[in-house]
Amino acid sequence: MLCLQSSVLVGRVAELGSLATMSHEATLIYSESLLRQAVFAFWRRSVGLGFILTLVALPVTLGVLVAQDAASWLIGAVAAVVVIATALAAALYVVYYRNSLRKFREMDKPQATFRADESSFTMSSDIGTTTLQWSAVKELWQFRSVWLLLYSKAQFSTLPLACLSPETQAYIVQRVRASGGKVDG
Repeated sequence: MLCLQSSVLVGRVAELGSLATMSHEATLIYSESLLRQAVFAFWRRSVGLGFILTLVALPVTLGVLVAQDAASWLIGAVAAVVVIATALAAALYVVYYRNSLRKFREMDKPQATFRADESSFTMSSDIGTTTLQWSAVKELWQFRSVWLLLYSKAQFSTLPLACLSPETQAYIVQRVRASGGKVDG
């Protein structure tokens, strides 16, 4: 993935020599592969390891019940739980991936500009612009190739990590924490 280098923009210094306010800016480049990684990371952390292990253990349990010729109602109940749990987990991934892909395909250029200052951040692309206060970020989930800014348990923005300078990364972490958000990496 090719990313335009992040830059640190220094605001105007007042004539009396006051300190400049620093603003961070980066061009975020998106791809279908990056979106798959982001949605999978969100899905994996949202459903949790316990749920995934349960999805593995339930079919094994079902197999043992069938081998032991257990009561048909018990086999039916466990089979129903396997089907429903698997369908819910799959639906969660598919819904988020399709929504992300739809937004990605609406873009003429698969990129956005990220600007951050002390009180807020702005993300803009050719399909729209949004500015949010840092306090809107409830959590920052850090993964190897992407960061997710979570606004609720079901809503997030994707930040391609390769597009953010180390200074901008540190600034985002600092602003999320300072605004009461949780940083989970």
